[in-house]
Amino acid sequence: MKESNPPSTRTLLLYAQDSRGLGHINRPLAIAQQILATYPNLVAYIATKSPITSNFTLPERCDYIKLPTRLTAGAIQQSCDEQEAAKQHFRNIRGQILRDAALALAPDLVLVDHEPLGSAGEFRDGLYALKAQCPTTRFVFGLRDIMDDAGQIRALWRELGVYEAFENLYDGIAVYGSPKLYDVAQAYAIPPSVQSKLQYCGYVVRGLPSVDAAALRQQHGLPPTGPLVMATVGSGSDGYPVLEAAQAAVERLRAKFPDVHAIMVTGPFMPAEQQAVLESRATATCRVLSRADSFQLMAAADAVVSMGGYNSVCEALAVARPLVIVPRATHKVEQQIRAETLAAHGLARWVHPKELNAGSLADALEWALRTDRRAHARLVREIIPSFDGAARLTAYLSRWLGAG
Repeated sequence: MKESNPPSTRTLLLYAQDSRGLGHINRPLAIAQQILATYPNLVAYIATKSPITSNFTLPERCDYIKLPTRLTAGAIQQSCDEQEAAKQHFRNIRGQILRDAALALAPDLVLVDHEPLGSAGEFRDGLYALKAQCPTTRFVFGLRDIMDDAGQIRALWRELGVYEAFENLYDGIAVYGSPKLYDVAQAYAIPPSVQSKLQYCGYVVRGLPSVDAAALRQQHGLPPTGPLVMATVGSGSDGYPVLEAAQAAVERLRAKFPDVHAIMVTGPFMPAEQQAVLESRATATCRVLSRADSFQLMAAADAVVSMGGYNSVCEALAVARPLVIVPRATHKVEQQIRAETLAAHGLARWVHPKELNAGSLADALEWALRTDRRAHARLVREIIPSFDGAARLTAYLSRWLGAG
């Protein structure tokens, strides 16, 4: 009897844009872990600018391709034109690295997260060169449902040539969300000729943590009973105002909830002087940590305060904790759209960053602490039945990767 040849090693290349947030690393890692567990003959490489890759544990058969970020010396002043030229220079460097890596790896599948052609189009040349050199390679775009103001996304996609890429480059478009909450085809004017490539995979969340709430409270010096508020600001780069208001709001809540406690996580990118201020105000009933597993803390908490990032919001929803969102105050309105959408469905309350203070946040937190947890969990499950986006994405990719 003729022996069959052992399966050869296959390669997955993931592109994870953004150098500041945690979600843009957490999401591809959760996806890679699920896919690699399903396909034992697969290896994965994650191309990313993130400077904190060492903070995360890689699954087996997975490695990073670190893309450089532009560094500047504090004493050197640059004009706006010089800064833009320097940014473009580094986009060109990253583009060349991405092109070389893609052609050398000749992956079986490329999964591009969030930015269809890479940040500001930095992966465009590499993707098209790979398609020309390796016609059997398959390309899938992973679309986080809410990106920014829909009109701005449409204009940007037209400028970068994204719609042409959907037609001629991509084999599939995996949406990390639910059409019940956000219709991406309508929002981003995805043409009818491309809509057959759309596949809603649900929300991508890390595996639910198994938490002993009493042990976790004991670990952080918190009492075994009484309501617990958990506050997180993701990477923390601009989260100081949220945690400052949260500290004051928790103190104000003591008039109605005398035994309330709080634990707050600043994140790795919060400036040291801001973190020091928060730590100086920490008390036995309001802990401040620089780093922690926020997902575990959410699971042990009774209410959650977070900014409006995809990762933090999805994790709070996954453990069905009443959530108060303070969206990021920037020119991008992605987080505000997410907060408004969830609030409209009764899944969260939100506070506009311009209205953020101890009183407004305390009022929203009072709603969260008085919400019936079981009723809230039922509502979450009615609207979002599951948070197994990584598993459903893996099943979707099987049409190109085959059976696991």
